[in-house]
Amino acid sequence: MFSTLVSLRYFLLLFTGLGLLLTGAAHGQTLTGTITAASAAEPIPYANVGIPGKSVGTVADEHGAYQLAYTAAHLTDTVRISSIGYEPQQVLLRDLVARPGVRLTRAAVGLGAVRVLAPGLYKRNRTLGCTSNSEVVISKLKADHLGAEMGMVISLKHKPTKILTASFNVLYSQPDTLRFRVNLYKMLANGKPSEEKLLTRNLVITTASRATGNSPLTVDLAADQLVVDEDFLLTLEWIDGGDVQQVSKNLAFSSALGYGNGSIYFRKTSQDDWGNVSLGARLAGMQPKLGFFVTALD
Repeated sequence: MFSTLVSLRYFLLLFTGLGLLLTGAAHGQTLTGTITAASAAEPIPYANVGIPGKSVGTVADEHGAYQLAYTAAHLTDTVRISSIGYEPQQVLLRDLVARPGVRLTRAAVGLGAVRVLAPGLYKRNRTLGCTSNSEVVISKLKADHLGAEMGMVISLKHKPTKILTASFNVLYSQPDTLRFRVNLYKMLANGKPSEEKLLTRNLVITTASRATGNSPLTVDLAADQLVVDEDFLLTLEWIDGGDVQQVSKNLAFSSALGYGNGSIYFRKTSQDDWGNVSLGARLAGMQPKLGFFVTALD
């Protein structure tokens, strides 16, 4: 019993310490602009804006307006602006300061190979991931800016697998409502997440979406017809609501210690590099897991 308590305490300290990795320096100036579609000049909601790998980023609001905090040292860095369904655009920050309005061009939609699935191919209804709803073993995301993101690799049991729902055990007891984007990323050959998303739409959920106070946030993905052949990263990305201090202090995810695959990745803001929690938090052969899971047919 003593060793178990020590293990849990050590685990919690590791995740509390993660906040030290996710804090950032204050920025001296703020750029305000809008992101619209080039074809119709319509605002693009929740577009990502940031300097790749520099923890300088944000997310546009539902009307396409963004505020990007930066310092003079970043003026020669390249900003990446991206949104689902549009071609990403890259521009020097100093040029963006001069012309903060950005117009994105819709991406060409290629017709992939038609996939014919034999009747009866899917035999099992399965839950993949970690279903922990613990309020004791938790992991916290210390956000630098909007666009902070955390998730876990979902390992498949059989291939192909059809994803039906995704669920997230979020702990947030504040009166304000946080808004998240659900993302599913393909994994690279080196085991790290790519920037290629499996979902072709902005799927937004809020902390007010629970059926009951302690139930997970769940989204229906059946209509998206997501059939996957490889492991993928399932994340929640903070895109609106609250402020940095409030979110960093109070937003947490139920977690657990377990064996097997399921690495946790995070980033502090839009376009930032991915960090891997599991590499530094393994204990006695076990690794931390987030309370993120999917239901699937395989």
